[in-house]
Amino acid sequence: MLLVLVCIPYSAHTAQTDKTKISKAPPAKAESATWLLAGREGECTSLSILSKKGPEFSDVKSPYQLAETLQAAGHKAEIKEFKAGTRPAVEVRAPSAGLYVMFVKKEFCDKPIPPPEKK
Repeated sequence: MLLVLVCIPYSAHTAQTDKTKISKAPPAKAESATWLLAGREGECTSLSILSKKGPEFSDVKSPYQLAETLQAAGHKAEIKEFKAGTRPAVEVRAPSAGLYVMFVKKEFCDKPIPPPEKK
């Protein structure tokens, strides 16, 4: 009976280790991608428009860098990745900074957006 009790914590520890492996930071190649901002009508806009919010945002090149900049300024930034569909995107929200933006990789901006399906 003692053997069973010793094995349970070990297997629970192994399961916990697997969970932590799943939630990793974004891969380095995601940082090397060229990002643009998604507009309301589906067009893509340069990241330079972020500098209107403040000079600290003028050097932002990715959604992850924007989140880090916001957090360094004391704002709570949320990142949500949208991988389904024809145009994967990353949303960055920081309500305390009044910032809600959607990032799209440049390669997906060059493609025309498919028209909405008619019902």
